[in-house]
Amino acid sequence: MKQAKYVFLGLIMMGLLSGCTGGKHVYAQNGACLTCINNPITGKPLNHNGSAPGSTVESRQAAAESDESWAEDLNEPRPRSNEEKITFSVPLDVDLAFVKIKREYGYFTEQEIRQEWGSLASMKLKTFEYAYDATPSVYYHMRSSTKHEGANYIIDHQIEKKGAGESQIILTVWVDTRSTISPSDVMKSVAVRTRKSLNQ
Repeated sequence: MKQAKYVFLGLIMMGLLSGCTGGKHVYAQNGACLTCINNPITGKPLNHNGSAPGSTVESRQAAAESDESWAEDLNEPRPRSNEEKITFSVPLDVDLAFVKIKREYGYFTEQEIRQEWGSLASMKLKTFEYAYDATPSVYYHMRSSTKHEGANYIIDHQIEKKGAGESQIILTVWVDTRSTISPSDVMKSVAVRTRKSLNQ
């Protein structure tokens, strides 16, 4: 049985290597060569000519650098979106306003994101589409890409204590420039939804 296992693995490796030497490599969705083999000491190509993306050490390093530069831009708003912002006050305790808005929009705390997304949570937490910050009884900030009236928008709520039993809501919406609905119309609708969730 053990011998059959080794024979099977050997056949798979031979198939991969012969497929590669025949010029038929397997590529990932991003174009990187998955079956290109390099010398582990020199990094030189063994079964390819080095022209495929991600097939050599240098091309993988270049791809990693471009991925890093992309990751740095994750905290910026999408380049093709318009921002609309309004501020209003409600006669409601800041903690109660937080609970109601969080429930209405399905916002996640950082801990909930980590539980839900597992190993991908760190990446999600770095994106512009997500924000969460809290100082209970004083301030809450929540943002996510959220479905509203059949479309996805980035919706951001900041809830601040204004006084005893009063809160200030700073509501921001980012709308893709290609949207047929104007940012001001989206904002009006989101503001109505937010006030409704607060029984206002």
